Amino acid sequence: MKMIKAVIRPDKVLPVLTALSEKGHNSVTRINVLGRGKQRGLKVGDVYYDEIPKEMLVLVVEDADTDEVIKTIEQEARTKENGAYGDGKIFLSDVAAAYTVSSGEEGL
Repeated sequence: MKMIKAVIRPDKVLPVLTALSEKGHNSVTRINVLGRGKQRGLKVGDVYYDEIPKEMLVLVVEDADTDEVIKTIEQEARTKENGAYGDGKIFLSDVAAAYTVSSGEEGL
C-alpha cells in the first residue's frame, strides 16, 4: 500500500476529488493547510504573504493504483497546460498496514 499526500490549490480540490471518484478512489482525507513552496510566499504590491492557503488530500491506495491516482491528481490540479508555480506537490510513502477501527480488520 502507498500513502499519497497532495498539497494543491483550494480551487482545484473539487475537480481532483471528482476525477478520483470517477475512477473509484473515494476514500480521501481533506485538510486545510497553510504553507509555501520554493517561491517562498507571494508578494502582491507592498504586501508579502509568507503562508498561502492550500488543501492537502491524503489517500492510501493499493500499489497497483498508485500511478493512476498520481496522474489523475497531476492532470486535475494543474492551472495551465504545462502547470505553474504554486500548483502543488505530491508526496508518496509506503504504508506497512491499515486497520479499520470499528472491526479491527486489516487492509483497505
